[in-house]
Amino acid sequence: MFIFRWIAKVLGLIWKALNLVRQTIANVILVVLLIAIGIWASTLLDTPSLRSNTVLVLDLTGKIVEQKPHAPLLGEALLGTEEHDTDLHDVIETLKAAQTDRSIAGVLLRLDDMQTCGVAASREIGAALDRFKQSGKPVWAWGTNFTQAQYGIATHASEIFLHPMGEIGVKGLGSNRLYYGQLLEKLGVNVHVFKAGTYKSFPESFILNAPSKEALAAEKVWLFDAWKTYSTDMERSRGLMPGAINAYIDELPQRVRNAQGDMALAAINAGLIDGVKTTDKMKEYIEARLGKGKAVDVNFLPYLHYGEGLNHVATPNSIAVIVAEGEIQTGSSDIGIIGSKTVTEQIQTASEDANVKAIVFRVNSPGGSAVASELIRGALELAQKKKPVVVSMGNTAASGGYWISMGATRVIADPATITGSIGVFGLAPTFEKTLSLAKIGQGGVGTTWLANAGKPTQPLDARLTDILTQNVERTYNNFLTVVAKARKLSIDAVHQVAQGRVWTGAQAHKHGLIDELGGMQEAIESARKLAKLPANTRLVYIGEQQMDLSSMIQQSVKPLKNPLGSAAVPQLVRAELEKAKDFWSRRLEQPKEILAHSLCAVSN
Repeated sequence: MFIFRWIAKVLGLIWKALNLVRQTIANVILVVLLIAIGIWASTLLDTPSLRSNTVLVLDLTGKIVEQKPHAPLLGEALLGTEEHDTDLHDVIETLKAAQTDRSIAGVLLRLDDMQTCGVAASREIGAALDRFKQSGKPVWAWGTNFTQAQYGIATHASEIFLHPMGEIGVKGLGSNRLYYGQLLEKLGVNVHVFKAGTYKSFPESFILNAPSKEALAAEKVWLFDAWKTYSTDMERSRGLMPGAINAYIDELPQRVRNAQGDMALAAINAGLIDGVKTTDKMKEYIEARLGKGKAVDVNFLPYLHYGEGLNHVATPNSIAVIVAEGEIQTGSSDIGIIGSKTVTEQIQTASEDANVKAIVFRVNSPGGSAVASELIRGALELAQKKKPVVVSMGNTAASGGYWISMGATRVIADPATITGSIGVFGLAPTFEKTLSLAKIGQGGVGTTWLANAGKPTQPLDARLTDILTQNVERTYNNFLTVVAKARKLSIDAVHQVAQGRVWTGAQAHKHGLIDELGGMQEAIESARKLAKLPANTRLVYIGEQQMDLSSMIQQSVKPLKNPLGSAAVPQLVRAELEKAKDFWSRRLEQPKEILAHSLCAVSN
């Protein structure tokens, strides 16, 4: 009888545990539904208030992204740590609508909560602000401080004001990454590298302890060109002499000394801003300007409350916009992931829709899987047989990001876009030395030499090394062939500018790697002309990221997992380590995968 009582107790504990899990899941789903209902209700109640003397407030927050998921992250919402990123195209479309709206008297830029923005995206927003100003309406920018990314956008305002205790953080562009070679060697990890392209520097982070001379030389070429484009854009927008930004940085210690430590005054003296004001004085100033000397009641309207948002349903003679942002992988898309299955389905949907007459494919990607890149490129190539396909390159369209762009009818990039990096590589880590250090033995049997050859616990077989080397070379030749065909160049000509070399959009244009310099608006205009569509053609954004419940819960629990462990680690280091962790987790799952990936990035 004792044994039955014991079994009953065990079953009772199991039932309680299952019941607890059931209740927890039910509670999570309930909270998710309540949040979703709350957001839905708020959209109904949050109707925009339009009247005369309305100033549109562009209060940009978080990261400037090409596309953001339309669902809250539960864990972050509960902790109050959620970051509301800004959709680049929402901002551009909002400014476009406000330009001709008589109720909108001006725009106020509030950039304090904007964290990061790529150079190309910054120039896109700047161009949209310039188009808005052509209507004769003013744009003001105000902030407590301006980082370089914030200031790059603010320079396109009619006037810039800073808090009296604020400062301007222009500093130039830089690139920096972590190198794990010595650490991995000490841990006994043997990283086998197979690459095609002298300047394909991605693998260096895992085998060296510092960048190679070739990598540094190649990086300087595009980085200095990107900074020239960026700083020149700031100078022109502010009406400064060429080289004024670099001179300000070079002379900053003396300028601050002359201003007796007042950073805001140093910025005024250099012509970077127009003056200093507190928030209340800024409000009074705008009211006086709109009232032409007399204070008027100004309606400050957040831009997210304005307009109807982006379009989702195609009407006759539409242009479809498909956004591809993140690392390229096979399978389905997710936040920060361009899934070949998802994107090819989106391309097919747009190509088969009779209402869609042209496709604009927006790319912001450092690359990823070579196979996935070719699948997406192939889908674009099939689509362009039915209708024009124009690629618009964002901040980055390098390596695999450039590969997928070769399926388009026309390719357009911003002068500061990071592109090129035509090269491939493979990485195969093995841990036989790590096991030896840990005094762990191993052994087994295989029916052929290949059965165990790919196991990361064993040394890499020379025959498998030979296979991987040949595979990388063939994939690189395929990449060259794809580019040569698309760009109407010889393979030798492509090879001269390939080998993993990274270029800015301006440099890529000189080398014949793209067709035109410009942003999203130029790409839309090009697609409209190719399809012979009217000027008022409707845009339809296909496949906006709708986060499903599974992805939502996974993303939501991230801030709950380790609230203290990484608190003392700088954010940039945490981000770098997180990227490395994700990268290697996939490499261990698919050690033979050939990659077209670029590690190029700038800190703005």
